[in-house]
Amino acid sequence: MAIFRSLFLAAGLSLAATSHAAETKLSVPMDYGLLRNVLINQLYTGEGGTARVWKDGKQCSFLDLSNPKIDGEKGQVKIDNNLHARIGMTLGGKCIPALEWSGVLQTFQKPTLDASGNVLSFPVTQINAIDNNGQALNIGQLQELINKAVQPMLADLKIDLNESRPEIIKTLTSYIDADDSDKLNEVVNSLRFKKVEANDKALQLSIGFNGLKTKKASKTPVAAFSADELQQWQSAWLGWQLTLEKSLDQPPLDAQSAETKATLQELMQEAGVAFEEGLTQAEIGKNDPVRAFFNQSWDKLGPVLRTASKQLPGAESLRYLTLIAATDVMYEIESIGAPLGLEISANGLRKLARSYISHHPVQP
Repeated sequence: MAIFRSLFLAAGLSLAATSHAAETKLSVPMDYGLLRNVLINQLYTGEGGTARVWKDGKQCSFLDLSNPKIDGEKGQVKIDNNLHARIGMTLGGKCIPALEWSGVLQTFQKPTLDASGNVLSFPVTQINAIDNNGQALNIGQLQELINKAVQPMLADLKIDLNESRPEIIKTLTSYIDADDSDKLNEVVNSLRFKKVEANDKALQLSIGFNGLKTKKASKTPVAAFSADELQQWQSAWLGWQLTLEKSLDQPPLDAQSAETKATLQELMQEAGVAFEEGLTQAEIGKNDPVRAFFNQSWDKLGPVLRTASKQLPGAESLRYLTLIAATDVMYEIESIGAPLGLEISANGLRKLARSYISHHPVQP
């Protein structure tokens, strides 16, 4: 699942990381906006962004959910959905509504870990249906239908690390030296949830994993990029820029401030120049362009990227959160060591970029 590819990368930014013996524990927030995007992408695929959670054989009767809003309240995840219900009968080939109801379906769900630490689930502890006038639903037949159809569907939401590990490994392999692939597999396969709490603004996850030991950065200079390598890097960078530009023009980002977009575009241009210099400069010395870019720009770039990522729908949001988390790992990596050989420098970028283009070669 893409969400855990993101979270695993995001773990590197946590300054609350602690290591005990062979285990590393990290505290990682999962923003409710991201959780909402995942929910919409998986479930709300009907016309107008609806989820038809129950229907009869002729679709004369149905329950539709739409416009979910997710936040935390008193240690639980609260989901408010618009609910449109109709119970009808078919006469003479026509659907005759016998009951039509619209309002808000509200569930409270307690984030819960299984004994193995692999599965995070959200069992429903309370369900309320309120009409558009703020009155509780008092139609027994409809309440029973909601309990039988809607409640189990929402309670079935689960995040299973066992299903996510292959995608985590596949994604991170592109950025890791081949010599470190066994170490990467060891770390990801040991990944476990340790604790989860529903705060007002985000789920706070405690994640533990084994085998992550600091690797000192090599002092040996890494060779500058050849012309062919630089061409492949430029192609990959251009592809990322074009995808970002396209996303910035999509709703709801197309309604965001022009200043925020301009800042993001400007910083992406600056990053491209700094990274190319770091990849191609024969001698780096003390004026490392990669380090200089992050030192000068991340305080401005990080918040802008995070804000944009929360607005991108579905898979686009997950894709960019992944990229954001990866840069956070590079930015904060020196505070918790250099796992898997990454470092914030031109040398580090050359290693990472070479690994990436070796896994994603550009076709001539």
